[in-house]
Amino acid sequence: MIVSIIVSLCFSYYLSLPFASVLQGGGYHTRAFLRARKYLVACGVYFLLSATLEILIISLAKAWLIKLLTGVMYLFTGIFIFVIHHLIKNVVNYTARLIRLLLVHLPIYILLVLFLHFLSLGGLWAVTPALAPLSLALTNLLMLPIENRNNRRYIARAASILRERAGIKIGVTGSYGKTSVKHYLDLLLSFRYDVFVTPENYNTPLGIARALQNATGREEIYILEMGARKRGDISELCDIVYPNVGVITGIAPQHLETFGSIDDILSEKNVLAERVGREGLVFYNLTDPLVRSLYDSRVGGKVGVGYDHADYLISEESFTAQGSSFTFSKGDKSVRLHLPAVGKACVINFALACALAVEMGLSWDYLPVAGERATAPPHRFEIVKRGSVTVIDDSYNINPVGAGVALDSLREFEGTRKVVYTSGIVELGAEEVRYNRELGEKIAKVADIVIVAEGRYGDEVIRGIGEKRTIYRVKDTQEASILFGEILRAGDVLLIMSDLPRDYLL
Repeated sequence: MIVSIIVSLCFSYYLSLPFASVLQGGGYHTRAFLRARKYLVACGVYFLLSATLEILIISLAKAWLIKLLTGVMYLFTGIFIFVIHHLIKNVVNYTARLIRLLLVHLPIYILLVLFLHFLSLGGLWAVTPALAPLSLALTNLLMLPIENRNNRRYIARAASILRERAGIKIGVTGSYGKTSVKHYLDLLLSFRYDVFVTPENYNTPLGIARALQNATGREEIYILEMGARKRGDISELCDIVYPNVGVITGIAPQHLETFGSIDDILSEKNVLAERVGREGLVFYNLTDPLVRSLYDSRVGGKVGVGYDHADYLISEESFTAQGSSFTFSKGDKSVRLHLPAVGKACVINFALACALAVEMGLSWDYLPVAGERATAPPHRFEIVKRGSVTVIDDSYNINPVGAGVALDSLREFEGTRKVVYTSGIVELGAEEVRYNRELGEKIAKVADIVIVAEGRYGDEVIRGIGEKRTIYRVKDTQEASILFGEILRAGDVLLIMSDLPRDYLL
């Protein structure tokens, strides 16, 4: 009995990992399991069929034969679990919360096994691991109240820290460009101030709370990225950050599944300006027409950056594989800036950061120095040389607007062939077909070879491309990486524009 429980526990743990990662990718909301419903159904069907067979074996066979056939069932269960584990391509991130979930799941699963034994169905140990996803979902539901209470305390503590500190709090939001602008602001403002900046994609209440653990309390400026997937998210973040300066980087039809419409996205991003108040200053990227509409309606301090009709102007852009150049000006003051980063997006984001830095007292003389150091943040039109092949990693910037800018910038590169890898664009709700087909049409105008991941998003991209280009289909990024090695040759330029959240890799 003990050996059977131990083997069953090992199997259940192994099967729990991909489903735990699905939960993790969906913010531990049980509804995230719905993305893995075909695998949940497969586990349920396997358990019912195998349990029926096991019960027949127990009732009809002799003792020695029961042991033999139960061993065979263990073997089949192991094979089934191995297949499911590798079909779900999610990567497990062992955070403290995930470890707690798995540890609490352990006794709950044991109780399930003992319950079956109490019903004189102990022989089902061989197939019980197939129920691990169900018991994991139950564990998550039981733990949600405790985890939510802990998170609220954690976030409230972070809000208290920011409320008590006198430094300037800069909130940066937008559908795209947030991390890049934050990156450049840190570079520029650090010339004059002691700066705290949230790392990577720490743009949720819990993420900001965790990042603030590394603040010393001596900071003069806090730069805090603020993400939003639904209505109310920016307001919740403002309750923590208390921003007195805002930056709105761009608006795109992103997260339409949860927002519902582009108007709702506009309204949500504008919450930052409202919370900054009339006395505070809000910076706008006026190259984006939607952001310009927010700028025009702003009542209070505002600064616009754009190509025309702006407080700070961008002009005389030029791009090469080695970097970008542009003129940055305000009134009769101007400076020529050179960036090692490449592309229109890098220029716009750096100019937006420059405007804020200048308004906060940074001398114009520092701008060229900062420009020479302004490399692209990781995975945002980041250029990497792989031998004689140029790789452009734009995997964290995949939205309808960002993808269009990336493809426009790819056009500027000189190469024997231009190759694009994409999985399509997710979370577009009812607009999913339209935007992915438009992405395909844009790719067809630039790329010589296109590599598209399998799935419904990729299917629509291919329909947009038509028969205009050479197209390869791959199962996932791992298979795409193998293909890169087979088809790329000297002088090629590869643009990677694929960043599916983990709960979409199913």
